[in-house]
Amino acid sequence: MRAAIAVSIFFGVAWSGCGRRGNAPKSAPSASATLTASTAPSISASAENAPAEAGTARMISEKSACRALAVSGKARVDGTPVNVGTLLDGEHWLELDENSTLSLRHTQTSRELKLLGPGLFLPCRHGSEQFLLARGRLSTSTTLGVRPGAEVLIATPLGSIHYGDAAIDVQFDTRGLHLRVNGGKAWLEPADPELAKPIKNPLLVKQEARVPSNHTMPKARADACQKAAEAAAASAARVLAPPNSGQEGSLGTRAAAQMRDRAAARATCSVAAAATGTVADPAERQSLWASIAHSDELWQSVPRAVSAQKN
Repeated sequence: MRAAIAVSIFFGVAWSGCGRRGNAPKSAPSASATLTASTAPSISASAENAPAEAGTARMISEKSACRALAVSGKARVDGTPVNVGTLLDGEHWLELDENSTLSLRHTQTSRELKLLGPGLFLPCRHGSEQFLLARGRLSTSTTLGVRPGAEVLIATPLGSIHYGDAAIDVQFDTRGLHLRVNGGKAWLEPADPELAKPIKNPLLVKQEARVPSNHTMPKARADACQKAAEAAAASAARVLAPPNSGQEGSLGTRAAAQMRDRAAARATCSVAAAATGTVADPAERQSLWASIAHSDELWQSVPRAVSAQKN
């Protein structure tokens, strides 16, 4: 009985924005943005009438994704234009030209964001309310898609931003990361706190925060992701440890620690994934993406020992 309760606690520590297990891509999206041939890059109203594409359209719509609401200028996925109605599956990079914009809506939650170029983005990563910003700018609005306990995560190579209901502007470029809150409240967590000015979270309306650019390499981000994932996996094992196993603290204390470790791993690995968008060499990018995918699976998994425990 205790093991069943512990498993329930384990799954309860992750808010709905943490994403789904086991769906991390095995290959890295290209820095120029790619869609596989099996997922149509542009699904417009006319595509629904084409028998060859109808099955693909249904397949994509069965899972969470981002749908393009409005496009101004040039937006591309592997050189293929993104049109109004295109579904972006959260596994492929999106590129925007200068002075181009793209408004998106999450297909399940109705959250809306606006992306502004020039930039490189990975919207709705793994179908969740998670957005990678390798360069460029994005803005959000309040009210739409708000649900108790649900948060949006925006990750850049310099840090992550999360909010439940807020209107914010986020920009990441060679000067660093800039956040402005126009409504609600948001939290900014620098990847290297020692290199940034202290930030008093949460940031409220009309407040701004900056994280200056630094020379931290994407490999260091991937290593930090792995370390955070291992810490989350270890704390999960402590939560699910059988009675009289010598674990310190109460079950509630260990569950709270696991919640913090899991949130830290989610943010750290998202930052690492965003940093891969800055890597030009395909082989290096592929290696880093594979490492991050492995770490994502680790921090989101339930320890194998649980299956052997008796109620």
